Amino acid sequence: MEHTHTRATTVEQVRLVRSGHSTEYLGTLQLTAHHLTFTADTLELRIGYPQIHSAVLLRPPRLARRDSEQNARTYSAEELAAWALEGAISMRCHHFLFVTLRCVDVRALYDVFATVKQRACVASLAQLYAFDYGHSESGFDMRREFERQGVGAEGAGRFWRLSEINGGFQLCATYPALVGVPAKISDTTLTYAARYRSKSRLPVLSYLHANGASMTRASQPMVGLKQARSVQDEKLVEAILATSEPDGTPPRFKYEREHIIIDARPTTNAVANRAVGAGSENMDHYRRCRKEYLGIDNIHVMRDSLNKLAESLQHAPSAGVVARIQGSKSAWLGHIENILVGARSIVEAIDAGRHVLVHCSDGWDRTAQLTSLAQLCLDPHFRTLAGFATLVEKEWVAFGHQFTLRCGHLGHADRFRVTRASRRRSSSGGDSTSNVSSEPRDEPDPEDPAPPGLDALLQSGTTMFGRFASRALRGVQSRISSAIQAASDNLDDPDDVDPFFAEYPELQPDYMAPDAAATPQRRSNGFRLGRAKHDHETSPVFQQFLDCVFQLWVQHPTMFEFNERFLLDLFYHLHTAQFGTFLANNMKERAALGLAQRTASVWAWVRGRESEYKNPLYQGDASKRAVRVIVPNPKFVQYWSALFAGCDPAFAGECGSSGGSCGSSGVSCGSSSHARDALSLPPSSSSSAVVVAAGKEEESPTDSSNSTPPIDKLSIDDPLLSSNIWASSS
Repeated sequence: MEHTHTRATTVEQVRLVRSGHSTEYLGTLQLTAHHLTFTADTLELRIGYPQIHSAVLLRPPRLARRDSEQNARTYSAEELAAWALEGAISMRCHHFLFVTLRCVDVRALYDVFATVKQRACVASLAQLYAFDYGHSESGFDMRREFERQGVGAEGAGRFWRLSEINGGFQLCATYPALVGVPAKISDTTLTYAARYRSKSRLPVLSYLHANGASMTRASQPMVGLKQARSVQDEKLVEAILATSEPDGTPPRFKYEREHIIIDARPTTNAVANRAVGAGSENMDHYRRCRKEYLGIDNIHVMRDSLNKLAESLQHAPSAGVVARIQGSKSAWLGHIENILVGARSIVEAIDAGRHVLVHCSDGWDRTAQLTSLAQLCLDPHFRTLAGFATLVEKEWVAFGHQFTLRCGHLGHADRFRVTRASRRRSSSGGDSTSNVSSEPRDEPDPEDPAPPGLDALLQSGTTMFGRFASRALRGVQSRISSAIQAASDNLDDPDDVDPFFAEYPELQPDYMAPDAAATPQRRSNGFRLGRAKHDHETSPVFQQFLDCVFQLWVQHPTMFEFNERFLLDLFYHLHTAQFGTFLANNMKERAALGLAQRTASVWAWVRGRESEYKNPLYQGDASKRAVRVIVPNPKFVQYWSALFAGCDPAFAGECGSSGGSCGSSGVSCGSSSHARDALSLPPSSSSSAVVVAAGKEEESPTDSSNSTPPIDKLSIDDPLLSSNIWASSS
């Protein structure tokens, strides 16, 4: 008969340790509909499921089912509790908080992991917290913003118009309904020009500067191996360049290539895309323009860079502090520098009166970074709280940055892994738990030395190649040994049926819910082939933008109305799925989900806390010393310690001060005390079943059957503790 049980949602005697800190907290863990809440005497921590980047369940090592005399082995409650504590759940959060959970009840540990995975990996955005949190308006209006820039007004603005050709998202599914285009270009020409650009993202207005120079954005042209061209696209670009002429007409005898087409990609990437029908502009067909490649890497390189940095942070002896060599291996600051170099080129060109067209591949990642940073430098309005909100809404939300894919709001089942701690017999005869083999090695006989191996031969060389090859060989040997050891530790006896996966089938690596929508990559029995596509689409694009804004904020501390805490809170809420601002991949999806009517805007939340985000050094336009245009300095880039420290308001005591500063640097911690509503639970919440969130009550089941029994009531007859999963240690 199949064994079933009700999974625990309230677990007592849970131990929590934060990476980089030695303090261990003992408290109660509650799993509500949208949050994981841990409550101890001096700690109240709440983590939203979308904030969990990845987690690993370390199952306790196998227990011997027979003793040294081959008699059936029995275990006391204390022994089972000690054995259960050898298992753990290690979680990495998107805001660089790393925590480890342990429990004296192994079944409760498994229940927690299975429940967290289930609630973190959802099928649709409608299951996220934002749809239960409330509703508020963003206050953004695209037409009002373009009119503020002067579109349609006197001067250079009279050569631009606002077109509603994309109403209903018929022309381009990832563009806003209202776009700015040259006044002399008809909607028919726009329709044909869109066919020449990837995803139909034709060149449209992003920003109109006071001197008449414009910044437009697009996607890569569909050039291909046959060097295809589009007369309509060339006509559209020529009309954009002509908007700064006195009569709005292109000059007939002016051939200087003073205007710029920015291709954010490395040159090799752009050329390689010709093989798939895309590529970059053939400058023979775009008069008066020159092209610049910025060499900014793609989303996959950026994701790998952040993962390397996060791995260093997770194993750092002190939270948020990594060695210089570890930081350089991730190349994170190098990527930030490249983005700032590109933004500087755009700012200098537009400030000099030249038009700039910016694109990358699809025009919603690197393009959004560059256009946003350039406008931040060119227009003081965007350096205010209200202006920054407008900038994000326009360049990121309206122009189709894929927040859901890049942030992974739906979760990734492949990031929730299950492994087992290994138990090896020590030389003294006792058992020891380790993931590294401790087998004794044969000692060499000094009177009969072994012949030198390859490593010895390499070491005997004096060349740099010999030393490098020796280190490389040892590294390969170590990785192979670790892989073999890991496989051996997790290899079950084929004659034994592990009831763990029978009771928790969703924790198997290849599991996919049987009732999920059928696709060619899925089998009908609940298992799938290959990895989810969106798992490869995550990337810290918006985080890099915020990091670049922080660099500008440091370089020009009097030019920004907002402070560092504002940027940190935005980054925190990028992954909480509490607000509809950072959900969906484009305006068409947002309209289909009704995000504007069903969710709250992060900007309405910010407006209620403006006083907390004010920069006391801000000069503003009223000051005689105010500078309208600021220029990034790519050579002055620093590590954003407050972001990567992973400080949470719940750990204010560990951050070094009651004000929430991290370490000795004095910067504000990873998220403010207001970064999430009702972060501090009621003092008596350790026994309460109601978690207060944003003025609402989120019910947590209080049925006694849902609470885990004390360890002394656990039965050895439990299938997860039964002898058929215990291999003999002999």
